[in-house]
Amino acid sequence: MDPSIVPTLAAVISAIIGGAAGEAGKGAWTSLTTLVRRRFGDDDTVTAAIERAETRPVEETAQIIANYATDDPAFAEELRRWSAESARLVQSKHDVSNTISGDARITGPVLQTGDVFGSINLGNP
Repeated sequence: MDPSIVPTLAAVISAIIGGAAGEAGKGAWTSLTTLVRRRFGDDDTVTAAIERAETRPVEETAQIIANYATDDPAFAEELRRWSAESARLVQSKHDVSNTISGDARITGPVLQTGDVFGSINLGNP
């Protein structure tokens, strides 16, 4: 399996677990857990990775899933498909749009952003 899938998979899982994808993200998470359990339901390591995804680093969960995909080309293809579809879903839920119209008077900066981790400083108070 292409190792570049791990960061994509981790980002998608993180967005879904973090609630960024909303209701559609819940559906994507359900489809991933179904995919993993259908293929590896009898393997405690991979099913535990899914079950504990919210309490461990997402990169670790993504790596465990990707490791299994390395040895199973059919699963790898399903995982690639899921990642691509889910990445588009998560990306579409992050679109941000501001509209300033009518009699609005702007006297300072206008900031448009998606997720912010940390502070935003627009200058001196």
